[in-house]
Amino acid sequence: MAVVPRWTHEYAATTMCGICGVIQVGGEPREVVRGDVLDRMTDRMFHRGPNDRGTYSAPGVALGVRRLSVVDVEGGHQPFANEDRSIWAMQNGEIYNHESIRRRLAGDHTFTSRCDTEILPHIYEEVGTAYPEHLRGKFGAVVWDARSRRAVIARDRLGVKPLYYAVVGDLLIFASELKSVIASELVSAELDWGALSSYLTFGLVPGPRTPLLGVKKLLPGQRIIVDEHGVGVEQYWSLPTPTPDYSLRFDETRERLLHLLDESIQLRLMSDVPLGAMLSGGLDSSLIVALMAPHVTGPVKTFSVGFTEAGSANELDDARQVAGLFGCDHHELEMSFADESIALEDLVWHLDEPLADLSAVGFVALSELAAQHVTVALSGQGADELFGGYSRHRNAALADSWERLPSVVRSAGEGIALRGPRRLRRAAGTLRAGSTDERLLKMKSNLSPQLYSQLAHGSLAGLEGEAAKTVGWMLNGLPTSALLRSLHLDTRLGLVDDMLHYFDRASMAYSLEVRVPFLDHELVEFAATIPPQWKVRGLRTKHILKEAARGLLPNSIIDKRKIGFFNPAVEAWFRAQGEGAIANYLLAQEPRYAAFLDPVVVRHMVKQHLDRTDTSHANLLLSILILEIWLSVFLPRAFGHDEAFRPPRDVRASVVIQE
Repeated sequence: MAVVPRWTHEYAATTMCGICGVIQVGGEPREVVRGDVLDRMTDRMFHRGPNDRGTYSAPGVALGVRRLSVVDVEGGHQPFANEDRSIWAMQNGEIYNHESIRRRLAGDHTFTSRCDTEILPHIYEEVGTAYPEHLRGKFGAVVWDARSRRAVIARDRLGVKPLYYAVVGDLLIFASELKSVIASELVSAELDWGALSSYLTFGLVPGPRTPLLGVKKLLPGQRIIVDEHGVGVEQYWSLPTPTPDYSLRFDETRERLLHLLDESIQLRLMSDVPLGAMLSGGLDSSLIVALMAPHVTGPVKTFSVGFTEAGSANELDDARQVAGLFGCDHHELEMSFADESIALEDLVWHLDEPLADLSAVGFVALSELAAQHVTVALSGQGADELFGGYSRHRNAALADSWERLPSVVRSAGEGIALRGPRRLRRAAGTLRAGSTDERLLKMKSNLSPQLYSQLAHGSLAGLEGEAAKTVGWMLNGLPTSALLRSLHLDTRLGLVDDMLHYFDRASMAYSLEVRVPFLDHELVEFAATIPPQWKVRGLRTKHILKEAARGLLPNSIIDKRKIGFFNPAVEAWFRAQGEGAIANYLLAQEPRYAAFLDPVVVRHMVKQHLDRTDTSHANLLLSILILEIWLSVFLPRAFGHDEAFRPPRDVRASVVIQE
């Protein structure tokens, strides 16, 4: 008896997307997953797309999507098919050049909506597996070609949108979130100890690894091709190797940079729903608002969050100043470090992986605030990594200068620094490291090799070199400049697996789409040609971006010291949580982490921190805390059926199409 392809679509009463699926690799096509399992995979991501739900099933393939309606709210239901329904496609994200592609294809193809996703099956018909190269935007996308029995799954160039995958037997499982892959009931809970070793060092899990041995992250700019020959992963775009063009003139480069950013912002104003901007009060988000304001009708809706105990690090006053300057409809929220309105257990559930960045707490609150007023918000994320905005970039530039000094002068300077304050001693230790990459690792590391050997045992013992392998792999083939290598590493590692990770998960928790104009790939490619001394000039970070903003923003906003978002307050937050999360998880009688970390060492570090005798391990303790919550809360919930979870649906409708 023939198996009939099935396509269903369910409408939800509430009003950006999450995709998932299972694809058979070769062999006689069969049912790859039960319908209730596909539904569970899809509905695990209800928060990513509460507007509607679509699934497509046929022998050898099962696809699911949750949709947040942003473009063509009424007609943009996924998945989309070509004219004869032999090719199906769906995506998580936005394709900003979809209208120009649609115009190019209109003579040979029929379109039934204005939705950007609808171009995917048609452009695939024209260019095949090369379709991702033609897209300008942020996306996790899949195209299924029933005629060739081939699937092409792609992640956007900068990794703004996530994609997980696993190969189990003759099946490939993929999804926008790890918990959706787990819901397939096809992957195991076996841990990747090398990934966890890197996590303890960095506070994040570097791709392509995940905490689960059998599941990987598709890297930015990669595509998976699944066909009868197997599963192949290809790189269709790579982060540009820094190639400074010293023939450029500063003024022309500054104007070109501003033009590309303005163009990127205009592309990201594509929306049929309310749109606003995240406004921290710093240079990057303020410049986004300044360039955005002339292109929108009515006042820009802006959103800010601050922390009561932050003192001079609270930027709410600056955000109000910028909002007032551009006539914005401004909304703000002030939190406390002791605020428990955002449960760490819920945060870790949404983050999918252990991620030790408290900025995620503030961004969850900011996303919740913004989602009450808009569906889409622009953000300034990525500018620091492209143009040198962190103190470590200043240190890397100084290290480049340091290397050019005579060895006698270097030795004398190191001796003075090592007798100075802790911050100066750390800088001296970084400069004394044997190579540029060792210096960069010291700048980003939460854990020294000596402490690792004291702390780790069992399956983690002897794996302290995993983080160094990651750094070496990511920096292979780059110029020797410490600054250029630092910028490249921050973009590939910290930006993708930390900041973009929590940006996506925190905003999606509230069905909010956040767009990042600085990470348009054409702007990123141009930034790679800008000479490094125009990015960090002496002790001045983001020099060229600051000069580009001159005249658009007040000098007080442009020239002020960079203020981090929550992370400088890790020590204070930890003390505020002494009787809460720390007692419940780090100091638990039988913590899960005790299987591979020495709880006596952990408890000693906690005591020192709370007594304020040694607060240098705050980031490491935060990493262990988040990991413990992931092990004890996330994993049991994700691998259980979680029967208490039922996505709300006020209206149900289904369509069955036989082909």
